[in-house]
Amino acid sequence: MNITSLNRNVTFQKLSTVADAFGNHTNRFKDYYACHAAASSSGNEIEAVGLTTPKETVDFTVRWCKALNAVTPDAFRILSDGKSYNILYVDLMGGRRRTLKFHCERTRS
Repeated sequence: MNITSLNRNVTFQKLSTVADAFGNHTNRFKDYYACHAAASSSGNEIEAVGLTTPKETVDFTVRWCKALNAVTPDAFRILSDGKSYNILYVDLMGGRRRTLKFHCERTRS
Protein backbone atom coordinates (compact mmCIF):
# COMPACT_ATOMS: atom_id res chain seq x y z
CA MET A 1 0.00 0.00 0.00
CA ASN A 2 1.30 3.38 -0.98
CA ILE A 3 1.31 5.73 2.01
CA THR A 4 0.40 8.75 -0.13
CA SER A 5 -3.00 7.20 -0.86
CA LEU A 6 -3.93 7.45 2.85
CA ASN A 7 -5.23 10.98 2.41
CA ARG A 8 -8.49 11.01 4.42
CA ASN A 9 -8.91 11.38 8.15
CA VAL A 10 -11.42 8.88 9.51
CA THR A 11 -12.75 8.30 13.00
CA PHE A 12 -14.17 4.96 14.08
CA GLN A 13 -16.98 5.31 16.58
CA LYS A 14 -18.27 2.56 18.87
CA LEU A 15 -21.90 2.20 19.91
CA SER A 16 -22.27 2.24 23.68
CA THR A 17 -25.10 2.49 26.18
CA VAL A 18 -25.13 5.56 28.43
CA ALA A 19 -27.32 6.05 31.49
CA ASP A 20 -28.53 9.52 32.44
CA ALA A 21 -29.23 10.88 35.94
CA PHE A 22 -32.69 9.28 35.97
CA GLY A 23 -31.45 5.81 34.99
CA ASN A 24 -32.67 5.96 31.40
CA HIS A 25 -30.41 4.12 28.97
CA THR A 26 -29.70 5.51 25.52
CA ASN A 27 -27.37 4.37 22.76
CA ARG A 28 -24.64 6.81 21.73
CA PHE A 29 -21.60 6.64 19.52
CA LYS A 30 -18.26 7.47 21.16
CA ASP A 31 -14.93 7.98 19.41
CA TYR A 32 -12.94 4.75 19.38
CA TYR A 33 -9.98 5.21 17.02
CA ALA A 34 -8.77 7.82 14.52
CA CYS A 35 -6.43 7.19 11.60
CA HIS A 36 -5.82 7.90 7.92
CA ALA A 37 -7.50 5.94 5.13
CA ALA A 38 -7.69 5.64 1.39
CA ALA A 39 -11.24 6.04 0.11
CA SER A 40 -12.81 4.86 -3.10
CA SER A 41 -16.45 5.68 -3.69
CA SER A 42 -19.16 4.45 -5.97
CA GLY A 43 -22.71 5.65 -6.37
CA ASN A 44 -25.71 3.44 -7.02
CA GLU A 45 -29.39 4.07 -7.35
CA ILE A 46 -32.10 2.02 -5.68
CA GLU A 47 -35.64 1.94 -6.97
CA ALA A 48 -38.27 1.18 -4.36
CA VAL A 49 -41.97 1.98 -4.44
CA GLY A 50 -41.57 4.00 -7.61
CA LEU A 51 -38.88 6.28 -6.14
CA THR A 52 -35.29 6.31 -7.28
CA THR A 53 -32.97 7.00 -4.35
CA PRO A 54 -29.23 7.58 -4.70
CA LYS A 55 -27.08 5.29 -2.57
CA GLU A 56 -23.51 6.28 -1.79
CA THR A 57 -21.11 3.45 -0.95
CA VAL A 58 -17.49 4.00 0.05
CA ASP A 59 -14.61 1.61 0.65
CA PHE A 60 -12.15 2.78 3.30
CA THR A 61 -8.77 1.02 3.26
CA VAL A 62 -6.59 1.41 6.36
CA ARG A 63 -3.42 -0.09 7.72
CA TRP A 64 -3.97 -3.10 9.97
CA CYS A 65 -3.73 -2.63 13.74
CA LYS A 66 -5.08 -4.46 16.79
CA ALA A 67 -7.65 -1.77 17.55
CA LEU A 68 -9.17 -1.94 14.06
CA ASN A 69 -9.07 -5.73 13.97
CA ALA A 70 -11.80 -5.65 16.66
CA VAL A 71 -14.18 -3.49 14.57
CA THR A 72 -17.47 -5.19 13.67
CA PRO A 73 -20.27 -3.91 11.42
CA ASP A 74 -22.98 -4.07 14.08
CA ALA A 75 -21.26 -1.99 16.79
CA PHE A 76 -19.21 0.60 14.87
CA ARG A 77 -19.52 3.36 12.29
CA ILE A 78 -17.05 5.62 10.48
CA LEU A 79 -16.95 9.42 10.35
CA SER A 80 -15.17 11.15 7.48
CA ASP A 81 -15.43 14.76 6.29
CA GLY A 82 -18.42 15.39 8.56
CA LYS A 83 -20.40 12.47 7.13
CA SER A 84 -21.22 9.21 8.89
CA TYR A 85 -21.04 5.79 7.26
CA ASN A 86 -22.49 2.46 8.40
CA ILE A 87 -20.09 -0.45 7.98
CA LEU A 88 -21.62 -3.15 5.80
CA TYR A 89 -18.77 -5.64 6.10
CA VAL A 90 -15.04 -5.85 6.78
CA ASP A 91 -12.62 -7.35 4.26
CA LEU A 92 -9.48 -8.76 5.92
CA MET A 93 -7.59 -8.53 2.60
CA GLY A 94 -6.31 -12.10 2.70
CA GLY A 95 -5.65 -12.12 6.45
CA ARG A 96 -2.04 -10.98 6.06
CA ARG A 97 -2.32 -8.25 8.71
CA ARG A 98 -1.30 -5.47 6.36
CA THR A 99 -4.52 -3.70 5.45
CA LEU A 100 -8.24 -3.79 6.23
CA LYS A 101 -11.00 -2.66 3.90
CA PHE A 102 -14.30 -1.42 5.29
CA HIS A 103 -17.23 -1.47 2.86
CA CYS A 104 -19.58 1.30 4.01
CA GLU A 105 -22.82 3.03 3.12
CA ARG A 106 -23.53 6.67 3.90
CA THR A 107 -26.24 7.19 6.51
CA ARG A 108 -29.27 9.34 5.90
CA SER A 109 -29.39 12.14 8.44
